[in-house]
Amino acid sequence: MVECGPNNRSLKVWDSLNAIQADGMKGLFEFTPSHIQKLKQYAHSKLKKKDHISAFSVTRAYVLACLVKAQQPKANKLVFIFSVDCRSRLDPPIQPTYFGNCIVGQKVVAETKNLLENDGFISALEGIIKALNRLKDEVLNGIETWISTIFNVIEDKIFATAGSPRFEVYSVDFGWGRPKKVDVTSIDKKEAFSLSESRNNDGGIEIGLVLS
Repeated sequence: MVECGPNNRSLKVWDSLNAIQADGMKGLFEFTPSHIQKLKQYAHSKLKKKDHISAFSVTRAYVLACLVKAQQPKANKLVFIFSVDCRSRLDPPIQPTYFGNCIVGQKVVAETKNLLENDGFISALEGIIKALNRLKDEVLNGIETWISTIFNVIEDKIFATAGSPRFEVYSVDFGWGRPKKVDVTSIDKKEAFSLSESRNNDGGIEIGLVLS
């Protein structure tokens, strides 16, 4: 943190998410609509509560469970942080054409052993759905403690996501055509993966990973 006197308002650097993986290998994978539908069907057959299950939620849950099983973290608990689009959740809602940031961070705290089990995908999905359900009452509830709440978990194993299929990055055209491939460079930092809509514009989701 940079000291700026008694009225210091500078942001604290999160070292655990700022370290570049020198030996990391980056890959880009795709979940087709068929893959996503199969995950949704499996989730509906396993979940006790019949909550709404989005493509975004099942993709995040599946990737998180796979990362945990691949890394076998020693920490008893892990934290998963992701962003949620708030435009339609505010009262009154903000129009989809709003240009700017309107997102809120959500946190899932889970027992590592639960995600290492055969149904780690379902455990991860239950945590994500629970976090999303907290936003139903008041999306800005507890806003004054959001930052401190997130920084209170930096001793646990942390995973995070970057991007969203709703950003529609493959629809961006600055005058020389749509992009052929989009890379999110921030996932070069530890324990983050990126999500975007499929470049094929068929309802699939692209997943960016960096593994060592």
